[in-house]
Amino acid sequence: MKKTLLATALLGLVLVGCDQTAYKTSTTTTAADGQPTEIAQVHDNAKNSLDWMGEYTGIEPCADCSGIETSLTLKDDGTFILDQTYQGKETKPLTTEGKFNWNDQGDTITLNLGGGQTAQYFVGEQRVFHLDKDGQRIQGDLADAYTLKKQEHK
Repeated sequence: MKKTLLATALLGLVLVGCDQTAYKTSTTTTAADGQPTEIAQVHDNAKNSLDWMGEYTGIEPCADCSGIETSLTLKDDGTFILDQTYQGKETKPLTTEGKFNWNDQGDTITLNLGGGQTAQYFVGEQRVFHLDKDGQRIQGDLADAYTLKKQEHK
């Protein structure tokens, strides 16, 4: 008798557990005409929840100079200005202007540098991280040097 009662209780719990509704990524609302309308929910990401527009600066490592003084300005219209000065070299600063694109996750931008060249940056809170050619965070002793910090403009 106890075994039957226990088996019935366990079966009831299993059935209740199976009845749980899966998480939905959309919401249904009623339109003015009374028809249900489905609205996709937007998940937070860097693109839609961070104040990413502005100027980011830092000194990135350089193989044959003391560093690359870098300034990256991101604009809300999807354009950028990238200024790079090779320290300790008698060269003029390089300025590249162009458009950037967000990845599907909304956390990484790709700068279109022209001539088939691109550069990727992961967008974080008040900083961007220069990524390697495979789109991964740079590892090792110099990893922090590939971080550009957002500048406060008053």
